[in-house]
Amino acid sequence: MVNPGFIYLLGAVILYFTKGKLRDFLAVMISAIGLLWIYNLPVGEGMKVAFLDLDLILVNVNNISRLVGVVFAFFGLCTMIYSLVFSDKKFYVLSHIYVGGSLAVLFAGDLFSFYFFWEVMTISSYFLIFDRTKPITEQTSYYYFLMHLVGGVSLLWGVLMNYSITGSILLRTVEYGLPFFILAVAIKLAFVGFHTWLPRNYSNVPFHISVLLSAYTTKVGVYALYRLLGAVSVQYAGVVTAIVGVLFALQQTEVRKLLSYHIVSQIGYMIVGIGVRNSYGIAGGMLHLTNNILYKGLLFMVIGTVIYSTDKEDLIDLGGLSKKLPITTFCGVIASLAIAGAPFLSGHVSKILIKNASSDPILVWGLFVAGIGTTLSFLKVMYFGFFRKREVEVKRKPNKLMLGSMLFVAGTIIAVGLMPNVITDLFNLGVQADYFSLSYMWKSLQPMLLALIIFKLAHDIIEPHEHDHVDRDIYPVIGYGINYVGGVLSKVQNGDVSRYILWLLTTLAIVWVSFLV
Repeated sequence: MVNPGFIYLLGAVILYFTKGKLRDFLAVMISAIGLLWIYNLPVGEGMKVAFLDLDLILVNVNNISRLVGVVFAFFGLCTMIYSLVFSDKKFYVLSHIYVGGSLAVLFAGDLFSFYFFWEVMTISSYFLIFDRTKPITEQTSYYYFLMHLVGGVSLLWGVLMNYSITGSILLRTVEYGLPFFILAVAIKLAFVGFHTWLPRNYSNVPFHISVLLSAYTTKVGVYALYRLLGAVSVQYAGVVTAIVGVLFALQQTEVRKLLSYHIVSQIGYMIVGIGVRNSYGIAGGMLHLTNNILYKGLLFMVIGTVIYSTDKEDLIDLGGLSKKLPITTFCGVIASLAIAGAPFLSGHVSKILIKNASSDPILVWGLFVAGIGTTLSFLKVMYFGFFRKREVEVKRKPNKLMLGSMLFVAGTIIAVGLMPNVITDLFNLGVQADYFSLSYMWKSLQPMLLALIIFKLAHDIIEPHEHDHVDRDIYPVIGYGINYVGGVLSKVQNGDVSRYILWLLTTLAIVWVSFLV
């Protein structure tokens, strides 16, 4: 067996040396081959490589990694088709390295390979974001890199600590170095408090790049949570993430920034499911991961199409697009209903499994509140962006590739919602549920109906309007503090040997006096 990520990494090299229509064709074919390869992977280990005194396991397939890998590859294929009109050599090469690194992480069987491909993701995504010609992306990409550098160093430190004590590099629930693993995972999956890199970057890059980014980095973080941190109880932290993320999202008027905060909120659902650690919770959490790739990716495609057609993305400036962009509107409605958990769509399936995994009232009511906020957010996006009466000029019609890829993803969302047990059986997730029972459908509809009432009553409050931006990010302050202390120390360290000797003698005197006392 060959790790599917290698197909994309090799493809990136090939794409670097091709151009024009041939490069377009190869980009799509590589993604299609990768999808078929992952779908047909057998469960088990393969492709072991000796490195120094270690046996690296480059392929280890289980049902969860295969499920996530299929959706990773499927969405990568849809993104390639969506982006063909806008793609250049940089995007083709880096996107394949990024997707390849993400897939290689899923199928790595040892901690060192896992770490290596984790960093391949970080470096390739950094260069995808970086653009020297745009000061905002140059700044935000540097911020992105620093945050993920901290996460990468933490992961490496945890791996080394766990290996030095256990003598094993097998990828499994870790026993030692937990604080370092927790920090690495928290940054990668954008846990509240460590999420600040996400909205800064996803809302400022070209829209086809934000479509790609929305599917992988945070989802690999969730997968790492599932594989590495089984001993950590995180379900209550997941509820906090779900609620806080949706509150941040409701404040936004720029759609991509709203969607970015909603990634944080939906990650909370996944954390809850995985944190409960029973079969329904894990299956629900991982299905929610794959569903989120589909409907959140589709929403980024929808707003990307709006940007392409109108050169606008702020809800304050949008409206009346339902008649001018009917296919885009249809896809937006499907994705919005899916993320809200509407019956017969994919989000209903995973949310029902997560909610049924535990009867803990904190989890039940916390996710209920988050569900209301989710519906409110996408009522805000769809009504004010597409259905309210306002004339917005459509400067160019979306091309057929964009529309086709969006319809393909929307069709998949509907198919998963209509045939959920086929999906759970296909990937041997070990759960069965009557998703279309009246009680389950009523459970899904309750937060949506309450959100409709709130939207009607609080219409004027929810309506997009200009407001002062409040930056709640503490990390720049910490950075300025470190720079200031470093500047002071650099001035003190002036190379004067007599001053250093005086400091040393003074310190020794203080220590000596403290012992005497």
